[in-house]
Amino acid sequence: MLHRHFIPFVTTVLLAQPSHSDPLVLGAWNIQDLHHQKGVHLRDFDGFLSVKRRTEDFELLEKYRDLFGRGGQPADVIALQEIGTRAALERLFAPSEYITIMSPRWENDDAAPGDGDVYTAITVRRDSGVSVIGGAAHASALEVLHTDGRPTRAGTGAILEFEGQQFAFLSVHLKSSCNGTRNIHRSPPGDCGTLWLQTPALRAWIEDMQSRGLPVIIAGDFNRRFREMNFEGSLWETINGIDPTVENGVADPNFVALPQTTPRLCSTRKGSSSQPIDWFLVEQPLARTFVQGSYWERRWTEDDRSAAQGGRGLSDHCPISITLEFE
Repeated sequence: MLHRHFIPFVTTVLLAQPSHSDPLVLGAWNIQDLHHQKGVHLRDFDGFLSVKRRTEDFELLEKYRDLFGRGGQPADVIALQEIGTRAALERLFAPSEYITIMSPRWENDDAAPGDGDVYTAITVRRDSGVSVIGGAAHASALEVLHTDGRPTRAGTGAILEFEGQQFAFLSVHLKSSCNGTRNIHRSPPGDCGTLWLQTPALRAWIEDMQSRGLPVIIAGDFNRRFREMNFEGSLWETINGIDPTVENGVADPNFVALPQTTPRLCSTRKGSSSQPIDWFLVEQPLARTFVQGSYWERRWTEDDRSAAQGGRGLSDHCPISITLEFE
């Protein structure tokens, strides 16, 4: 058991039963423009049409939903990105089997074909032993306006408890197209400038959770090549409570980023960088529960990739997972 002066939450709203002493498998997955209807484009922007999924694509998504872990097991908690509708979330993660938490930015389930948007979400498997405590803990302020007037994605958050340990869990999908610029606090308006606008909101959410005595796990699509930048730069420093505008503000990081060494080898990302942009950021001392060697990228089989429209019916991101073991 970790000790960090935890402030207990009085009301447990949702319970995933029964509790057990098995390790905790956490997942993250950007499912790329997930709409609940087959044969429908979720969105159409700048000449880009999202995939029209078929029945066989949904069947393959369900297959990989149950194969997150290195041992081929489903994940207990998943941070999701690019969920188009609540119906899409619940089509893949049935409420009878999963507690589902949708982004605070999600508004309706009935956008006209091509006019949809993408949102973050969290699912908790009901037989995992993980409890959802109290109300939501969203990072709504991650939604900022980009220079084209479109809002960025809010963070979906929850307070979870497993084996008596409470922690805050946040699903993020940060601004894209600024994955390798180190010092974004010096960036002009544009993709990197918008990402810099999101960083104070992310830090404020972390500090809010810490003020409640809760260690933090942030998971999902950060759109950042942290390892390529040697875990340095404005966003990494801000997350760790270091002011990037102050020279020599170096301090030991408070978060461990996983994967630390493993390259991204997802077959639907061939031709792009092998540097990961999907991460788990686990705060100390909770990071000590990480099971060494448990990080896993669940890659598609070649047959499944071919069957799913060359992978488009699956996603351009493969599911990733880590295992934590509480004592």
